[in-house]
Amino acid sequence: MTIIDRRGDKRFGLGLAAIAAVALACPHFVAAQEVSIAAGSSWQLGDGGVDLDCATLRIGGTLEAADGHAAGIGDLLIAGEASASTALLEVGGEWINGGSFQAGDGVVHFTDRCDRAAAAVRGSTHFSTLAIDSARGKAYRFEAGATQSVAQALFLAGAAGTRMSIGSSFTGQQAGLALAPTGSQHVEWLAVSDMAAPEGSAWLAPGAPEDYHSVDAGNNLRWFKADPAPPIVPVSVPTTSGWALAVLCLALFAGAQRAFRRGQAESSRRV
Repeated sequence: MTIIDRRGDKRFGLGLAAIAAVALACPHFVAAQEVSIAAGSSWQLGDGGVDLDCATLRIGGTLEAADGHAAGIGDLLIAGEASASTALLEVGGEWINGGSFQAGDGVVHFTDRCDRAAAAVRGSTHFSTLAIDSARGKAYRFEAGATQSVAQALFLAGAAGTRMSIGSSFTGQQAGLALAPTGSQHVEWLAVSDMAAPEGSAWLAPGAPEDYHSVDAGNNLRWFKADPAPPIVPVSVPTTSGWALAVLCLALFAGAQRAFRRGQAESSRRV
């Protein structure tokens, strides 16, 4: 595990100092274990950084990531409180949110690091910027029935010729991924199944899946194909055929003649 202090002013707090000391003495031991912030304890990252070398980060107390950078997180388990402010959190394993996560303007980035073939995203979390990318076809499974919301930017990408799998934790049951209508999105090289973009959120990857080098693997709501345009119903304008028009003219002419004759007869009687 590598500890990085960009300012050198030691504002990581006692918890991080203890982690650093153990890391220097027993780096392989720490890499294979987990880093825990116990209930009632806090870890303030400031604008420094830490590399956990794929150790699990368990938050029972409070993590204040502020403007820092936490790299190499294996699994991130939130039972207490975590706040990102403008921090960058890089996760190579699972994200399990059973507590409170304040996104601020921070970035959560899921990567291929930690050599996982698959990872789960559990609990409902509000992200500011969510980035998930994989060059090895990693599978991400979002908790069925839960919704991950993204306020600013959503980045989902596999690699050319190798699609990343995005789906629900239970086949046939949808998981929600809601991007704010004003948010930006970048989608490419995906295989998507059992995912839903809830009403009121942005349509994800509107258009044909091929436009995104992606595959619609089924049971997706408001993904790929855009809202179908309402059918254009031709309006029939009543028309009069040539024969009908001739009959109408004859009837009008005959009526005019009768009216003229009645007028002549009345004039004769008066005289």
